[in-house]
Amino acid sequence: MHNRTFLILILVLSCALLVAGGVFIGAALYLQGRAPAIAAFPTAPSAGNLLLTPEASGGMPQVGDPAPDFTVATLDEKPLKLSDFRGKPVMLNFWASWCGPCTAEMKNIEAVYQKHINEDVVILGVNQGEGAETIKGYSELWKLNFRLVRDQGDMASRLYQVRALPTTVFVDADGNIHEIHVGGPITVEFIEKRINKLLGQE
Repeated sequence: MHNRTFLILILVLSCALLVAGGVFIGAALYLQGRAPAIAAFPTAPSAGNLLLTPEASGGMPQVGDPAPDFTVATLDEKPLKLSDFRGKPVMLNFWASWCGPCTAEMKNIEAVYQKHINEDVVILGVNQGEGAETIKGYSELWKLNFRLVRDQGDMASRLYQVRALPTTVFVDADGNIHEIHVGGPITVEFIEKRINKLLGQE
């Protein structure tokens, strides 16, 4: 009798655990499905360490503000400054290889780059926290030809207070911020509309 009671108790507890586990998994899947199409930036600077220069001390850069200058590294380890492209519209795309929405929009960015390859527009893919070999391999895998650079020390992401990936910033030829967009994947049409406006073609 005692053995039978013990077995019934085990069965009841097992069923309860299965039901609880199903509820937990279901809730997790539901929340995942409701998540926005952005990836949390794991190396996002803390609230006390966001600002690197006096120019950025007023908080996150806003549309119309001068775009904070920064230095990044090309894949052959040469320094490159945003200010090197003054006089040309610039699209900054903050990304990482582990970011799903970033990868989903790369083909769209490449398509726009190919269309405007002979025009005075610059596209910079500013990678977050990964090495040159990883970026090179990613570029070859996805057949990317626009310029991918390394954000050494998270300087650029700190200046622009990047908290989620992808984040895309459009800078006009005068060096002022035209638009900041968080999330993705962005479409060819979305990019084209901004670049055409910056080129005065709209």
